[in-house]
Formats: sequence, C-alpha cells, structure tokens
Amino acid sequence: MPSNIIHIDITNFPIAVERVVEPRLRSRPVAVAVETATQPLVLAASEEAQQHGVYRGQSLYKALKYCRDLFVLPPHENLYWRASYALMQLLSEFTPVLEPLRFGHAYLDMTGTRTLFGEVRDTAAKLQREIQTRLSLGAAAGIAGNKLVSKVASDFVTYNGERFGLYDVKWGDEENFLAPLRISFLPGISAKVRSELYDLNVQINRELAAIPVEHLQMVFGRLGVLLHQRAKGIDPRPVQPAKRAPEIVEIEQFDEPCNDYDVLQAMLFGLLSQSTRRLRDKRLRTGRLVVQIQYSDYKENMAQQRFTPADTDMELVHTARHTLKRALSRRVRVRKMTLRLCDLTVDPKQLSLFQEQDPKIKKITMAMDTIRNKYGEKAIQFGRALPTTAK
Repeated sequence: MPSNIIHIDITNFPIAVERVVEPRLRSRPVAVAVETATQPLVLAASEEAQQHGVYRGQSLYKALKYCRDLFVLPPHENLYWRASYALMQLLSEFTPVLEPLRFGHAYLDMTGTRTLFGEVRDTAAKLQREIQTRLSLGAAAGIAGNKLVSKVASDFVTYNGERFGLYDVKWGDEENFLAPLRISFLPGISAKVRSELYDLNVQINRELAAIPVEHLQMVFGRLGVLLHQRAKGIDPRPVQPAKRAPEIVEIEQFDEPCNDYDVLQAMLFGLLSQSTRRLRDKRLRTGRLVVQIQYSDYKENMAQQRFTPADTDMELVHTARHTLKRALSRRVRVRKMTLRLCDLTVDPKQLSLFQEQDPKIKKITMAMDTIRNKYGEKAIQFGRALPTTAK
C-alpha cells in the first residue's frame, strides 16, 4: 500500500503564538530575542521583519539597525511548550503515527486512513481548518509518499508566500516535483556541502539527480549516496512517534542568570541528591548521567558520562562534577540546569562480587533516607548541596 505522509508547518511558531496572545503584534515587524544577553541574537523573526533584512541567528544590534521599528519580545518558553502540546494533541486525533519535530512542525502517517477520513488531501485541508479554528494558528501542509518530499512540499508552499497553503505531490511524481527546485530545498544538507555542489556548478536538483551515484561517492564519500537519493525524492525513513526511554529528570532555573561556578556546582549536587533519592524509591540504578546547560542567550550545551550502575549521590558526585565542567563550555551566565539519570536498571538483590557497594555508603544513605522520610527532604543535606550566594 502506498504511503501517505502529511508534513504540517506553522512558520515562525513562536511569533505566531505570541500574536494569538497579543493581536496588536499582527502585521508588525517582530523578533524574539533575549535583550539582556551579552551578545543577543534573533531567535525568531516575523515575515515583516525579514523583509527588512532581519533573520534568525542575526545579532539583535544589527537587526535593530536594519529595522528601526522592530518590536522585540523576550522568549516565553512555557507558552510555546503549551501551544506545541495543544497542537500535537489535535494532530493525534487524526493518526496515532505522529512524529513531532521542532515547535510547529510534525509528520503524520495517514497510510490506510482513507476509510476513516477520506482522501488524504481532504484530511490535510481539514487539519488546517481545525488548527485555525481551535488554536488560531495558520499551518502550511505538504503531502507526499515519504517524509522528505512532504517536507519540501510544505516548504515550497511557504516559499511562494502561501503560509497557509497546501501542496500534494502524487505518488511516483517525487523526482519530477523536486527537479526544478534549488538544492537548498533539500533538508539536511549543510552549507558546506551546498557550497561544494555550487563549485561543481550544481544548483538545482535536476542537475544533482543526473550525476551518477558513483561520482558523488568519489567526492562526498558515503554522503554521496544520500545526496543521490534525496535529489530523486527517495526516503525510506518511517514516521516515528516520539518514544522516551525511561529516565529520571531534575530541572532547576535561576531567577537571575548566574556564572558563579560554586553556585552552579551546589545546584547540581542538589539535583543529584533529589534524583538519586527517586532512584532508590523505585529500586533502580543508573548507568549514565547527563548534564544539560541553558545559557542566558538560550543556547544550550550538554555533556554525559557512563559508569558502573549506581544509586547514591556519594557514588556519583565526582562523575557529576566532572560532567558539569565539560558542559560549561562558555563564559556566559547560566539560566537553567537539567540533570538526567539514564540507562536505568532494576537494582539487583545481590551485587556482583566485583561491583560491591561500600557498606558504609549503604548505611549512611539508608539512615539519611529514613530521616528524610520522617522529617522532609531538607531535614538533612550534604554541605556541597547547600546553596551559596552568587557573586
């Protein structure tokens, strides 16, 4: 049975959501940025702002020079998450095979749903109406037999100025649809690769598809096969619903961004104490620790470390400290820290002879858990986890 994939695209999702909350922002040049950051960057720009030369990733100072009437909004992450969740709930009413992407983007596998919803094109149109009616958001839609071409189809709609339009690529017509488009339409191709293709005088997909795959492999290695497939509209990837492996997550956010290492380390140890307590309550052990840092300019960095399964903060404190140092890659204030304990396993009744836990650690941990169960989580804490005053 031929596949039927819909790609939903809500262009400039943060700004679209902001305009639902504040209608006076409509038709105005708007950008989302953290003005208080050391080097503020544009995180999203409306079409009106883009017409003045403002674009995502641009320095905010430069954007304000290009567009003096630019209205700058701080990012409201919680608002965007709520709007994204509402969107995914709506889309899930049409198919259980739903793959969320970044804010405002998703793939829907509609294969075999004709008896329920009718023709796929009619379903896509209904989806657009429901998104507009229930969420007050406009969405473009692309339909094709695979993820790649459906994504390009929705991009083609927005490129032509139809932010709420729909394009249907018939089964078997994928290569013909892609042929006249520039190679920049193909997703997942880096600027470096595009530059190399331009140097070879390859600018549109028809030219790329005409090159024998062996020649592309000589120039680009294994990437050459992928380039050849994409130019011809071949994409075997299935739509994959989001699946989260079991993990324990603790998140802390500063009221004011901070770059005091002692404060950051104390925060991490506090998160570690809480997360390992949850591990023991569930009789689990963790084999991988992940520290994720979000800076004041909303850029993020992550570091992780694998180790012999453990369930106490005393066993993991040195690993956590080392991982934090690797995650702190920039001299920029931190606004949020996330600790994840992954690769969870059931705590065995008897540990391996070669992985025996220090009995002193076990006794101390059990005593602390007993006190916390009776008097509360903060009744007893390690000194390293106590908050200190930021410099």
